[in-house]
Amino acid sequence: MNATRSVLLLNPPGQNIYIRDYYCSKLSRTGYTFPPIDLLHMGAVFNAHDWTTQAVDAIVQELGVEETLAIVERSSTDVIFILVGAVSVDEDAAFLRELRLRAPKTVLIGSGDVLREHGKKWVETGLLDAVTLDFCSPSSVRYAQGETADLEDLIYKTKEGVIEGQVSSGKAMSVGLPPHELFKPFPYRFPFAYRRPFASLLTDYGCPYRCSFCVMASLHYHTRPLDEIAAELAHLQALGVREFALWDQTFAVNRARGLEFLDLLPEGADGFGWTCFTRPDCVDAELANAMAAKGCHTVIMGVETAKAESLEAIQKDFSTTDMKTAFTVCRRAGMETAATVIVGLPGESIADIEATMDFVCDLDPDYLSVHTAIPRAGTKLRRQMVAQGLVSADLANMDQSGESGVISSDTLDPKTIMAMRKRFNRRFYLRPKFLVRTVWNNLKNPARLIEHVRQGLTLLSNNRG
Repeated sequence: MNATRSVLLLNPPGQNIYIRDYYCSKLSRTGYTFPPIDLLHMGAVFNAHDWTTQAVDAIVQELGVEETLAIVERSSTDVIFILVGAVSVDEDAAFLRELRLRAPKTVLIGSGDVLREHGKKWVETGLLDAVTLDFCSPSSVRYAQGETADLEDLIYKTKEGVIEGQVSSGKAMSVGLPPHELFKPFPYRFPFAYRRPFASLLTDYGCPYRCSFCVMASLHYHTRPLDEIAAELAHLQALGVREFALWDQTFAVNRARGLEFLDLLPEGADGFGWTCFTRPDCVDAELANAMAAKGCHTVIMGVETAKAESLEAIQKDFSTTDMKTAFTVCRRAGMETAATVIVGLPGESIADIEATMDFVCDLDPDYLSVHTAIPRAGTKLRRQMVAQGLVSADLANMDQSGESGVISSDTLDPKTIMAMRKRFNRRFYLRPKFLVRTVWNNLKNPARLIEHVRQGLTLLSNNRG
């Protein structure tokens, strides 16, 4: 038994995590934040092995480096499980160097998609003792307990050197009960959370689809037992939480399982409000109505581009017709919709981006998030861009928001891509139709109307021509 052993779940200071702010695309510390799934699930795994857990989210708690290090020193924890961000890799590396000096005997285990490609180097240089490739795996706990043999989904240091464990191929995962109570006191803010406090929920991991720009396509897909999800929902109810963001990459990727999940959700006063991600080819009128009946109020779907050749090239495997149908049935079911698009895709011209603007404005979602094409670790897009000489294989700092580090495409330079991103935001959000609808829909909810106004002003500030 390890009841006396403890782990600190840490989101380090200064980490500019890309958090999908679907309104003003602002990613600074004053932007939106949410309980990190990596920390929640790894906390559950450690708890299941009788470790005690603590949590610090330096971003949402607005803690500086020295304040965070002081907390770490006072905690005297055995293990620190820490997030590393693709858009804050330099900041995080500097923090880890100082953390290593302050807590030399503490085992440091990192998580983050940037570590999937560069994790071995971080372990070799001593920044971390181990890197998890799957934050649902028990290998991190086993390593923390001194085991060094047959550890799957882990890159880890041993006396013999650095070992890269085999990636597991299982289809099911069980993490136990995530410690939501540790994160409930933190003042998280998310644009689609109608009520606070709100939680982060995950029922599956990875994605069976093959989108070339998405890191999830490089992960093996597996699911959590539904009885475990039911226990987690009951735990949230007991904590008084009635809102969650469902971070499954694609809700109802397995339609039958999606309907079973809906059956777990309570109705009436005990019901939850929630937001989810899905694909236009996964939702129809029947599913949309069932989702809305069980509290789903916002659906986020990837549009990416209106150019058929680009959709085929990035392997989206659906059409603009599918998009129109999906957004229509969600709207008719009474749910709000958010669309994501990408500017700077290979082969696309300014005219192609403008055509996508036309399409999205006609589609008329309630919200829009404009990304830039970024070669994230482990993606087919990255391999293509490295082969074309557009980026270095060593590139680690990646920001899809376009706030920093915009990458050239084979047709457009960074300055043009950034200008088109800003133009896209201005054109969508300054439409009279959008402005009138937003005011009208929120007249009875002054708090949300004020939040929309605040974010609208930020939008204008961030997207000046």
